[in-house]
Amino acid sequence: MTAPALRAGMNKKEEALCGTRRRYVGHPDFDSFFGERKSDDRKFGKMTPEHRHGTFHLSIISHLVLQLLFLLSGINSALALVGDTEGGLGVDGSFRTIGALTHNYENQALFEKDTNDYLQSILRLTAAGRPFQRVSYEAHLVTAFTYTSARGPGGGSGLRASGGKTRYRAFDTSWDFIDNEENRTGGVWLDRFNVKVGFPQADLTIGRQAITFGKAFFWNPLDLYLPFDPAQFDRDYKAGVDALRLDIPLGLFSGVNLIYVLGRELDSDNQYPEDRTLDASWSGSSILLRGFTHVAGWDLTLQGGKVYGGWHMGGGLVGEIKSLQVRFEAAQFWADDGTLLPPPKRAPLLEDNLTAVVGLGRHWPSSLDIQVECLFNGGGESHDITLGLERAERGAVFHAGRILAGITVSYELTPLILGQLALLQSQTDGSTQIQPTLRWSTSDNSELLLGASINCGDRPTLDPVKGIVFESEFGSYPNYFFAEFKAYF
Repeated sequence: MTAPALRAGMNKKEEALCGTRRRYVGHPDFDSFFGERKSDDRKFGKMTPEHRHGTFHLSIISHLVLQLLFLLSGINSALALVGDTEGGLGVDGSFRTIGALTHNYENQALFEKDTNDYLQSILRLTAAGRPFQRVSYEAHLVTAFTYTSARGPGGGSGLRASGGKTRYRAFDTSWDFIDNEENRTGGVWLDRFNVKVGFPQADLTIGRQAITFGKAFFWNPLDLYLPFDPAQFDRDYKAGVDALRLDIPLGLFSGVNLIYVLGRELDSDNQYPEDRTLDASWSGSSILLRGFTHVAGWDLTLQGGKVYGGWHMGGGLVGEIKSLQVRFEAAQFWADDGTLLPPPKRAPLLEDNLTAVVGLGRHWPSSLDIQVECLFNGGGESHDITLGLERAERGAVFHAGRILAGITVSYELTPLILGQLALLQSQTDGSTQIQPTLRWSTSDNSELLLGASINCGDRPTLDPVKGIVFESEFGSYPNYFFAEFKAYF
């Protein structure tokens, strides 16, 4: 079945989720653990406080008005804004609002209050078309606004919008707003912008595009280009990277991918070191060759090349043994001499490491689904949890610890409500994260997600010399409860 024929029977929500795997486990937010982010005039130019204050409120009011219109209308049908994405031009989009409440543990050095609240609104406009039989394009414009009353550790990385100023982006197409005094941030960025041309023997895609590899459930060592955070519960759209991608099919289930990605090296604060619209470096760019095939019921993958900050070689296999799905992925990383972490650590951000995942899964006709995986996180730390957290916060490793295990159980409680319970445990320090969620499909083109993150483990301590010492990964984070409403139009 062709892609247009497949999408013809989809509503807007199904089309947005096509090809996306939902996972809801991982480590919470590290944004404020190692000092509050400082306001940087390079990101939004020289604006007066009154200008920034007025701009923020005008934008957030527009988001709230849109949300009210969606709720009143019920979102009972798909409303394309302009045209058809299978024609010359089609414009669609989505809007979502996330609210969360954290319940903080007792630690005056980290938290000023017993609870904190969080609110985020995200509007995404998508344009796509197929002006010619072999030529298609897509463009995504995203705007996000966030408020939080927290000055300590945030509720969770699952609450953050992906995109903006990140790795693997040579073009800075973002505008950022930061108001540390009011704990508000905002941004507008071009998340995707690419053209795909089909040739008789290959497909060529040029521009900012989402690239996804790997088939593991919780963690994907082979997914190199802006993968979702393990805790990210909103996975409708993956952030794009500035790339040239050549896909060469060698059969029905075999092929070769050649990928060249342009990007800049980030500084020790995980920011762009230069205020340039276009900038790239060898260390921040990537060249990857990937091959895949299907042998005796098993999907096999092998890939290798230059990646951010070093070199990568990895492989994976997915298949079935009777009624069990079996997954395995592994990747070796060799680091170049690069960025050091900020004081007092001054340790290398990236080090040589091996990452491997093995998993089992089974789905029953009753809709019961169980997935179990174990991660060896070679870049994690066995003893220095603080160092591991710093590296994880900057995307160098999946987690702070070395060995983790995860399990998720999901079941359709009704045709419209899906319940899920995920548990993640660090075998390194014994800390645990529990994530129950309920997903209610309120209409063909809207849904409501309710959930929580319960974090157990040794809490941080205060050393008179070292300052705050983090004793466990998940025990470092407060519990939080969240609700997300999203609509597609």
